[in-house]
Amino acid sequence: MVMVSQPSILGIVTAAGRARRMGAAKALLAVRGRPMVVAVAAALIEGGVSEVVIVVNPQIAAALPSLPPGVRLVVNDDPDTPMIASVRLGLTEHERARGLGEGDGIAICPCDAAGLTAADVQRCIAAFHQHRDRIIIASHAGRRGHPLILPAALAAVVHSRECDGGLNLLARHRPQHVILVDCPGTGPIANVNTPADYERLQ
Repeated sequence: MVMVSQPSILGIVTAAGRARRMGAAKALLAVRGRPMVVAVAAALIEGGVSEVVIVVNPQIAAALPSLPPGVRLVVNDDPDTPMIASVRLGLTEHERARGLGEGDGIAICPCDAAGLTAADVQRCIAAFHQHRDRIIIASHAGRRGHPLILPAALAAVVHSRECDGGLNLLARHRPQHVILVDCPGTGPIANVNTPADYERLQ
């Protein structure tokens, strides 16, 4: 019998912006006893992602404690760049450090998806294991959220001009390749952008 290996799922957590609506470095706010960006990375790892790169600005990099196993740090020196710039930095780090296998996936999540659970991630990974050529997006009640898992075959497109306007264009241009994974809780869609959002999370 021929054994089919499971793909590796590599994570990227973006946290390089200025968080102007929060009025503070939201990536450092405490969530489940650790900085928000680390809590989201941990949910990805606990949900089955094999490695995570978190992309932060210099201020956050200087304030972060030690990272959990399987999590690496990349610094985006310009916090005014759009999110796609941080996604590309994280993707480049994975390509540099280990390369991307044909069946691998890239799970992308902003640090403010602080309600994300390992169970949500597991659902998305299970869908990707069944459909390695599809774009997997976590959802709740029909609303799209995070994580978003891309097949490694689309890495070059992420780096291309097609995605200069944002990663959402990748799925918008390929609706026939999108699979929504319904999650029972609101974690995948409940971003923490304001102090009121953070209060609701507590």
